[in-house]
Amino acid sequence: MREENPRHIHRRWHRDTRYYEARVEQDLWGDWVLTRVWGRRGTPAGQVRHDPCSSYIEALERLDAVARRRAAHGYALIWG
Repeated sequence: MREENPRHIHRRWHRDTRYYEARVEQDLWGDWVLTRVWGRRGTPAGQVRHDPCSSYIEALERLDAVARRRAAHGYALIWG
């Protein structure tokens, strides 16, 4: 069984009928990526964006910026 890397972070926010997720993870080459997924809850359609980061620290800084924007737009942190 594969163990999760404790440095990988996954957060999810909800607001009304909308959701937003952000993940800090490594790609196949070991580079850090901030992946964002958002859309309408209960539907398969949504948007995905992968932002490469130069380091784990940069990925965390971008994740913190996402969290601040979600809070400013009225999203509640569900998990993460």
